[in-house]
Amino acid sequence: MLRRAAVVAVPAGGRARWLLYEGVAGSNSVAMCYSQRWWSPLSCRAASGVAGTAEGLAMRARTLLLQAIGSSEAWQCSGRAGLAVDDLQEELAALHKQVVGLGSEALGNQLNLADLSVLCRMLTAAGFLPDRRLFVAGATQLRKHLSSGSCTGATFDAGAGLALAACEAGEEQSLGSELVGELCAAGAARTHGENALGGAGAAALALAAAAAGRADGPLLEALLIRCSLREIDLCPAMLGDLRLAALLAGPAATEQLDIRALSFLRTLCLDARLDDPRLALLPAEAGAFDEALTPFEAEVSESLGQCEIPHARAALASGLFLPLSAVQAGGASVLGGAAARGQLAIFAEDAAARAVYINDQSKRSAFQRWKYRAVAAAGWRVFPVEDGRWRALAGREERSGHLKELLLAGPLEPTI
Repeated sequence: MLRRAAVVAVPAGGRARWLLYEGVAGSNSVAMCYSQRWWSPLSCRAASGVAGTAEGLAMRARTLLLQAIGSSEAWQCSGRAGLAVDDLQEELAALHKQVVGLGSEALGNQLNLADLSVLCRMLTAAGFLPDRRLFVAGATQLRKHLSSGSCTGATFDAGAGLALAACEAGEEQSLGSELVGELCAAGAARTHGENALGGAGAAALALAAAAAGRADGPLLEALLIRCSLREIDLCPAMLGDLRLAALLAGPAATEQLDIRALSFLRTLCLDARLDDPRLALLPAEAGAFDEALTPFEAEVSESLGQCEIPHARAALASGLFLPLSAVQAGGASVLGGAAARGQLAIFAEDAAARAVYINDQSKRSAFQRWKYRAVAAAGWRVFPVEDGRWRALAGREERSGHLKELLLAGPLEPTI
């Protein structure tokens, strides 16, 4: 089994991270480096004995995720925007292919809880839908630890990361919710003690609980206080996940917070940029609205113009990116009916917009559904446009007609 011993070097201003691992072939030590485009063991022995193994995949997943988050240790939440950059897509696709090649049963048998959790977390943060058997294997190990009654903070952190990954895989009402409940019952949400969650673990559990509809006032308060106490563990993207957790939990939970939790939320989280993978696709220069849209979004924008619906490109609502929106009430009044009331947010759903899973593009991603819940809570009316249906339409007239039908039918009602 491999274990990370130390961070050897992080080049100033660079993206590469050097990690030292021990435990390969007895006392032999191996240094490994990951950059944007390559992963290279600095030992031929490691190349043949580690790179293609379950442990090698877990190390690689951890390094990718830490790089995306901008952290040296904490991987339990965020990382979506960092993993969405173009330069990483080939590397991520190769890793996912290797995961599929090794198989969920082998990975579940060979990896420990922390490695299974980080592998699942990296895949879901990158927009993949992992085999459910990976989550079941991780949950089985976690439940053994919880039943022992002697969980460490590291165990709780790994469990929180696994719970969030399960929710990101669309298991909010099943395995993800179960893990949240079991972790809380085992005392993971305590605010103090040497076996309490780290800051990143607390943030992950907060978002998982909110996504699953289990973040009531007392639970959210305890996790925010824990984050406040371990603020040093948190990076900006994790603060964005806490902001999203508060949005999903809603006023019913946030209005119950005591002054400590509320102060932390207001001071550090409510203005934090959300860890939205769609934001990673924006152009470097502000005002380049045409470049801000994916090809599918540009097609929908053109059809909205043909429907005589004035709309904006590249707007933000509650920190979430709205590619196409009618900001003024009645912006679609030309159609009448439900579409004429309120602010409209139109989402063209495809893999390029990070709205569906990369390896199963027939399924809307869980994070996209969370965005819809947050946008709707902010007073917007959400209208998704599905790529599969759109591609079946022939010509501008059919596409314009399809948009009119969608708008007249009324907005999506986001649910947990």
